[in-house]
Amino acid sequence: MNDVLLALVAVIGCALTFAFTLRALRIPAAVAYIITGIVAGPSGFGLVTDYQLLTHMGELGVIMLLFFVGMEVSLPRLIAGWRIAVVGTTAQIILSVGVCMAGAWMFGWSWKAGLLFGFLISMSSTAVVLTLLKDADELELPFGQNALGILLVQDIAIVPMMIILGVVGGEGEIDLMKIGIQIGGGVLLLALVAWLMRRPNWRFPLALKQSLDKKILLGLLLCFSAAALTAEIGLSAPFGAFLAGMVLHASDQAEWVEDHLRSLYVVFVAIFFMSVGMLVSLDFVYANMGVLAMITLAVFLLNSGINAVILRLLGETWTMALLTGGLLSQIGEFSFLLASMGLGLGLLTQDGHQMVMAVIALSLMLSPLWMLAVRLTLHEESRVMEDSAQEERMREKALLAQLEHEQRHEGETLQQRSKS
Repeated sequence: MNDVLLALVAVIGCALTFAFTLRALRIPAAVAYIITGIVAGPSGFGLVTDYQLLTHMGELGVIMLLFFVGMEVSLPRLIAGWRIAVVGTTAQIILSVGVCMAGAWMFGWSWKAGLLFGFLISMSSTAVVLTLLKDADELELPFGQNALGILLVQDIAIVPMMIILGVVGGEGEIDLMKIGIQIGGGVLLLALVAWLMRRPNWRFPLALKQSLDKKILLGLLLCFSAAALTAEIGLSAPFGAFLAGMVLHASDQAEWVEDHLRSLYVVFVAIFFMSVGMLVSLDFVYANMGVLAMITLAVFLLNSGINAVILRLLGETWTMALLTGGLLSQIGEFSFLLASMGLGLGLLTQDGHQMVMAVIALSLMLSPLWMLAVRLTLHEESRVMEDSAQEERMREKALLAQLEHEQRHEGETLQQRSKS
């Protein structure tokens, strides 16, 4: 027991030290947690040995991250950007697959490997991107909303990707029953969410919110039950948590949930990033440093370029397109699942799988630095855009305050009339 406590103290101390140091350099805390994972993991001092447990706890962090984002986003603005989210993500996946299949043909690899690599690089990290946006208070900015919409569509796209890989890899025939459950369940779930959001006056029984422990447990139940429901029907678990957060936001009950769960959310998200750091084998990185550096840089350039060009073609300015492309430049956490599936289906060798896992982890770790480089390149243009967006938010807040004042005045007038 004493060894466990000492390891826990060492890990928390490392995380706090790295976070404090990097924050002074204006580098997000996510990088500090990834470095902590490298230091505390098998490649470092070996303070943490149960990697599977840490991975599962980190997955809970991604679920809670989407739950909190759902409680903060503006649904009308999200719907208004559906064209960029749906058309842009579809075009991005198709173009990524096309580029990777062309590269596979040039290097003499199979087209199946090219398909797998295309799927791998087309998935951006929901956890990293949303953490960067929330840390910089940019989630409500236009490029933040564009990135959020694309990430949500990518989370949904993981399902058809896995189906396609299963067929291509010879896993068997398409399971029409399973696909029917996914489509039917998804439609029914969205219909239920829409019905609840059109009735914002519903409330939880007061008895469930009378004490601190009840509020915390109720919030966790809402988050994880929604995630479990979507996972059970074959969709993304974080997507279900996001929908639950949106329902709470529409009913004006998000504030007490967010207040009581924020500390748990910070812990679980930190654990997720630590688990990413533990995937990095320092021996493997040192032995293949040149190749890994070239591949990671190519991933950043390719993802940033593809997303920026598509967004520009969809009508966004170059500044907005490049900022969004920089945000979505890394390879996401769902790609770990696709890589493991590719290994099991024989589309990847053991060495290839290790290379892919290292590139994914490095892209996640270096993504904040890449985004920082993009911001420095677009410093003046992005500052002007942020100033105009801030002015727009201030106008929206002033309008909401005016509407609330008018509603209160009307309510007082009606009360006076009823008394007289």
